[in-house]
Amino acid sequence: MIPGVVICDLDGTLISVSSELEFVLGLFRRKVLSRAVVIRFLYHYLRHPIRTMHEGRGWNRGYFAGLPVDILHDEVEDCTPHLLKKVRPEVLKILNEHKQAGAEVFILSASLSPLVQAVAEGLGFKSFRGSIPVVKNGKCTGHLIGQRPYGKAKIPPAMAMMDQLGLKPSQALALGDSWGDRFILGLCGSAIAVHPVRKLRKLAIQNDWTILDGR
Repeated sequence: MIPGVVICDLDGTLISVSSELEFVLGLFRRKVLSRAVVIRFLYHYLRHPIRTMHEGRGWNRGYFAGLPVDILHDEVEDCTPHLLKKVRPEVLKILNEHKQAGAEVFILSASLSPLVQAVAEGLGFKSFRGSIPVVKNGKCTGHLIGQRPYGKAKIPPAMAMMDQLGLKPSQALALGDSWGDRFILGLCGSAIAVHPVRKLRKLAIQNDWTILDGR
């Protein structure tokens, strides 16, 4: 069955790097974030491995508390060309082929929404969803609007997109790379595990999902 919607993860799937890590390092190079803040950002993931495993590496958003929203958007603009160079051509080919066949391409990621939007629109895709930062008095608070679309939390926005298009999960194709993507991959009628981690690769084989390896 030709899918009516293609739901694609960003980091590790559509692009080969972590968009948010590149963003954080860019802020550090611009001296917006101090070395101490970056070290603390990374340390939290080492200190809380269980939470990181279950919620993904982006659960700690305290690093951008107090960040002026104009600086956030400036860094996103500076970071985007680098991220676009990290697009996996084999994945982009799949997305473009389905788009040309009439499918809606939906980039769904737990990364910050401005980053997801920049990459999606840079590739010609209009539908996207990421983690939406709370902004107050022109500055980020370090909190998010709603839930991060990671793991099971990807299912509600995916279903909302399907409802908007009048589609059933059986008419959707999902692409992901991490263990947390198993929920969205299992929901959809067809699935592609892209450069999957070991546990996801094993699950993909068990479920007869397509496995895409390459660059």
